[in-house]
Amino acid sequence: MKGLPLIFKGICQAFKILKEEKPNIIISFGGYVSVPVIIAGWLLKIPSITHEQTPTLSLATRINSFFVNQIALSFPHPGLKKAVVTGNLLRRELTNHHKKLFLTQNKTLIYVTAGNQGSHFLNNLIKITLPKLNDFYIIHQTGNIDYHEYKKLERQYSNYRVYSYLSDSIVGSVFYQAEIIISRAGANTSQEIVALKKKSILIPLPFSQQNEQLLNAQFVRQQLPDRTIIIPQSEINPAILVKTIKSLLLIAPYKLKPIKPNLKLLKLIQSLCKKRLKSLE
Repeated sequence: MKGLPLIFKGICQAFKILKEEKPNIIISFGGYVSVPVIIAGWLLKIPSITHEQTPTLSLATRINSFFVNQIALSFPHPGLKKAVVTGNLLRRELTNHHKKLFLTQNKTLIYVTAGNQGSHFLNNLIKITLPKLNDFYIIHQTGNIDYHEYKKLERQYSNYRVYSYLSDSIVGSVFYQAEIIISRAGANTSQEIVALKKKSILIPLPFSQQNEQLLNAQFVRQQLPDRTIIIPQSEINPAILVKTIKSLLLIAPYKLKPIKPNLKLLKLIQSLCKKRLKSLE
């Protein structure tokens, strides 16, 4: 209840901005900051779409659903009105996979990532497991939180490379050339693993909203049952991680094919935009 004045203030601010900018449509990708904009757009009769990336419906999406024209979903939610399952947009950079990574050793590539923010737990797990990973080449995306500390480890391990964030020029090549991906289970990474049919070890964040990371990981395992191993954070340790990596190596790599762009959401946006422009004629 304490937040109601702020919400009302946000709606007023959004109303003023939208009235000045006069957008044809509004596209929301969730988050509480989207709610005042969607409501203000509804008051101004500006059509809108909200997109939910996760298997669960956030509170913001539930509120927005009363005011938008369409709800775009990455996962089915039976009985939800105005909903269209579009899946997630995939990064265009994933199709740019021809760049040679110039790995200094002929070893199996493992890519470790916990998304843009990184994960201190996952970073530390890799750090203490590195002495047992000499047979592999590790590319580790740490996020900014631990980058400078972990960058120093490159001097100690010749098979280890650290990035705070993978640039657009190499992210596609890393995903394609990695045989195993070790990660949390964020919505985007999970969708990318499925699209590229990658072997993965997923360690879901144990305190994610509505347990969404576990649901993301279960979705990956449902799509790729022989290539996906989920390990709770409370149960993982270096010995189990190494054992799991070796078990996944027994599975033959998938013969990669170029991934097709997912245009369902873009087509939905285009359709609503055309209707809006026609109504303004």
